[in-house]
Amino acid sequence: MTLQEFISVWQAQPFRAFRMRARGGIISVHYPLSVALTPQMQLAAIVDNARVEIIGLHEIEQCEVFGPPTTVSDILEAISPGELSGNAQLISEALSSLTPLSEEPSRAAFVPLCVSFQKTITPEGVLVVQASLELSDGQTVLVTAGTRWNVHGIEQFENGVSLYLHHLDHPMVEQRIIFWPPDRGTFESFAEAMPVAALAKELHRRDAEFSAKPARQLMPSASYFQKIDVEWPIAERDGREEAFGADSPAMDPLRFEFASVARRVKEGRIIQNPCLTDIMKEEILFNLVDTDWDSSARQDGRNWHLSLRYLTRPGQAMTLNIDVDRKAATIDADSKLISLAWIERHLKNFPLYESWDQMHSALRDGPVKRRSPDVRIPLSNGFQAELWAGEPEYSLPFLQPHILDPHGETVFDLRDTFWSASIRADVAAPKVTLVLSSGERTGRDATGCYPLELDLVSHQVTCSSLEGSTTIGLLQGMVRRVRGVKWMLEELPQWFAKGRSLEVA
Repeated sequence: MTLQEFISVWQAQPFRAFRMRARGGIISVHYPLSVALTPQMQLAAIVDNARVEIIGLHEIEQCEVFGPPTTVSDILEAISPGELSGNAQLISEALSSLTPLSEEPSRAAFVPLCVSFQKTITPEGVLVVQASLELSDGQTVLVTAGTRWNVHGIEQFENGVSLYLHHLDHPMVEQRIIFWPPDRGTFESFAEAMPVAALAKELHRRDAEFSAKPARQLMPSASYFQKIDVEWPIAERDGREEAFGADSPAMDPLRFEFASVARRVKEGRIIQNPCLTDIMKEEILFNLVDTDWDSSARQDGRNWHLSLRYLTRPGQAMTLNIDVDRKAATIDADSKLISLAWIERHLKNFPLYESWDQMHSALRDGPVKRRSPDVRIPLSNGFQAELWAGEPEYSLPFLQPHILDPHGETVFDLRDTFWSASIRADVAAPKVTLVLSSGERTGRDATGCYPLELDLVSHQVTCSSLEGSTTIGLLQGMVRRVRGVKWMLEELPQWFAKGRSLEVA
C-alpha cells in the first residue's frame, strides 16, 4: 500500500474505523491518533491498547473500513482520557526509541543531478511525459522511456528528486520514486533504499505487471442505481370528491395558492420565482424559490398555466400546464402528463449545464428509465457527457457527469461518488470545465474557487486559479476517495503543485 492510499483512509473526514491486514494478522484502528507516521515513513500503531507495532507500508495488504462515518471530535469524546493518554505515551516512547537510518541522504552527499523530460503522444492522443535522470558527468542513471509510466509531478530537494508517476493502464494509481545521487533510490521510504539499477529493474517489472492486467473500467455499484431509481407517480383524481361538486371543500378553487416570490438578481433586476401550494393539505406542489427561474402565471379554474424563463436564457420560454389534482403538468402543447415533483428536480438541476435544447427535450420526455442519465450533452469531436441523478438525500442542484469518448469508453466518471459538478463545454475543442460541489448541506460550493479544465484527448487537467497540472486519472482517484469539501480544498493545490515544474502544455 502506498502512503497516499493509506492517508486517504487514515485521515478521511469524516473518519471511519478500519482494519489493517498486515503480517498475516489484523490491526483495528478506532481513531486516527492511535497511529503515527515515523520519520522513516513507517507506521507506529497501537495494538490491543497495550503495545506499539512498527509496520512498513509495503506490509499492509489491505485497509478495510467497518465503522460509521464520525467526526474525530465525537470519537475522542467517547474514549476515556486515561486510554487516550496511555496510548499517546506508548506511541511517543516508540517513536523516541527509533534510531535514524544511515541510508537517509545528507547535505554532504550532494551530487549535481539533471532531470529532463520528453513528451510523446499515444495513438489515442494521450500526452505522455517521460523522465531522464543524468549525473553531472553525463551518466544516465534512470529513464522511464520504454515503459507505460507517465510522469505527472516532480519535487526536487537539495540532494535528490522525487518523481511522481502513474501508469497508462492504471491511471488512478500514483507511483513515487525518490532518487538521490549517485546511486540510491526507493519507492516508499529511505528504509527501503536500493541501488538505482535494482530500482529501474523493479520499475520495469511493475510496468509489465500493470500492462498485462489493465485496470477495469469504472462502474457504479448496484446500490447506486437502486438509490437513484425513484418513482415519480401521478396522482389519480378522487371521484368521490368530484361527485360533491362545488360543495366539497376539496373542490374549492381557492384551495390552491400560487405565489410569485420576488428575488433580486444581477444588476438589481427582480425576477419572480413560482411556488404552488395545496393549502388544505399544507403541501407544496411546486417550488422554484431561490432559483434563477422567472415566471408569470395564468389561472384556469383550479389549474394554472405557468410560463417559465431562465435568467441567462431570456429569449427562450416554455409553459407548464399544471393539473393540481393530479400533481402533474403537460409541457407546452404536449399532451403527456409528467410528475410536478420530477419537473421541479429537473429544472433545479438546469444551472449545472445550461443547455436549453437538451433540458427542454429531456423535460418533455419525462422521468428517465432505470440506469439512464437525466440529460445527455454532445461535446466536440464525438465525445459525450451524461448527467446522472445523485442520491435523493443530496440537496439540489446535484448531477454527476459521466464523460465518454467517441467509442463509448469512460473518460471521467463522478457517478457513485460524493461529488456533483457543473459542466461547461468548449465548443471548438474536446475540453470541458468542471466545477465541483459536494453532497454536504453547508459550504458545498466552496470548491468553486478551483474550476477544473479537462482536456479529454490529452487527459491533462489544468486550473485557472492554480499553478501546475494533474491528470484525469488522478483526479478520478481523488474524487473517489475524498468526501469532504475541506479535504478537497487541501488536496487539489497539492496535486497541482506536483506538476508545477513540468512544462507539459
